[in-house]
Amino acid sequence: MPNFGGLGRDDQVFIGAGALGFIFTFIAFAHIKIAGFGSDTASAWHGIGSFAALLLLAATVVGAVAAMSPSSMPNLPIGVRVLALGLSVLAFVFFIIRWVTLPGGDVLGHHYGYSLYWGGYILLILNLVQIGFGFKLMRASGESLPWEGGNAAPPPPAPPAA
Repeated sequence: MPNFGGLGRDDQVFIGAGALGFIFTFIAFAHIKIAGFGSDTASAWHGIGSFAALLLLAATVVGAVAAMSPSSMPNLPIGVRVLALGLSVLAFVFFIIRWVTLPGGDVLGHHYGYSLYWGGYILLILNLVQIGFGFKLMRASGESLPWEGGNAAPPPPAPPAA
């Protein structure tokens, strides 16, 4: 069984960025401070952020299995690296949606709302690093994107004529 140190640098960065990103989903993603009332933080595990965190975890697991044990991956109509990259991109999109939809409102004529906090910024940066290295790994593997054709599984044979 291959170990993490035996993997290529790109695989290590992809897996490491995903693992660290997943850890940062539990740290303060958003923050609000109201003078005289205190402050509050929220992790990424609220609303659509929960789905994004699970997508990030899935991308990391798929990338790790593709790097450490490629023969154990099932035969898919798309490449494994394309799948890992797609999951990572979807996670980023849903994290951005979570950021844009942070709650806020007006109280006595003043607008108060959650803003992205340092944990959220680090999470988004780690997700972008994973996307960048995922794209690099996909191109290096020779896998094509679904709309490019390429090494996808062939269609099933036609049924025999009666």
